Amino acid sequence: MTVTTENSIRALLSNTEEVMLGELSLIKHSLEKLFESDEARIPKEESFNYLLKIVEVSERIRAAKYPRQKSDIYYSEYRPFFSELKAKYSDFLASDTFKEIEDHEKYMDGFRELIIALGIMLAAFEEEIDRVHQYGALYTGMVGLSELLEEYLLYFPQDLIEYLKNITLAFLNDSSLKPDKANQNESDFSYLVGLKNTARAVLWQIEENRTRSEKPRSIDSHSNQIFTREMQIQKNQPAMDWLKSELEQIEIIRKAKGWKL
Repeated sequence: MTVTTENSIRALLSNTEEVMLGELSLIKHSLEKLFESDEARIPKEESFNYLLKIVEVSERIRAAKYPRQKSDIYYSEYRPFFSELKAKYSDFLASDTFKEIEDHEKYMDGFRELIIALGIMLAAFEEEIDRVHQYGALYTGMVGLSELLEEYLLYFPQDLIEYLKNITLAFLNDSSLKPDKANQNESDFSYLVGLKNTARAVLWQIEENRTRSEKPRSIDSHSNQIFTREMQIQKNQPAMDWLKSELEQIEIIRKAKGWKL
């Protein structure tokens, strides 16, 4: 595997603080607009306290050392106070007043899942890990990436989408990750097939999102629905094969020991 791919993943993870602080800044700006609007009817002192909380959370995120710590601070300290704000003032505000802020929060939810998926992939670059666990980590991380894109791709900015596209292409084009049934054991081959299929699914998701954003949204055609199902089947095939193998082993043991189900 190329060092460039590893460095790209590490660079994105090291950018966690900038992403979170940037989103908190946008949330702060949205709250300022909310508090200053004629419809808000929120006491100035409370408005100030909410904005001060944003600043405090931002500073704690800046001081945290690891991406997971930064994410935990965001969810444990910012989210509860914003939930309190919505519960307290939702009856006095128009239904779309919080939409901008909620879109930012969706992005943060997706980014949190992204940290987990890329973290799993990075485990594959550890020197002491054996090959089957290496390929398994890459495959599992890529499946995680595909699954989070299904829910959060709509909220991701274009520069992040391009970054993820390039990382996916790097895995897809890496000759050292090419499935070779003749020279690989069953587990290695299965994981690499799954990795390649899932990488193709991720690229299809990104392209489909770009296409939809450029034209009016319409109901998916029957062919698109079939294609989506086929991509899901291909992504999950290694896991399905593994499960089948495990069930076969259980059946052999059951018969040998005379167990009745």
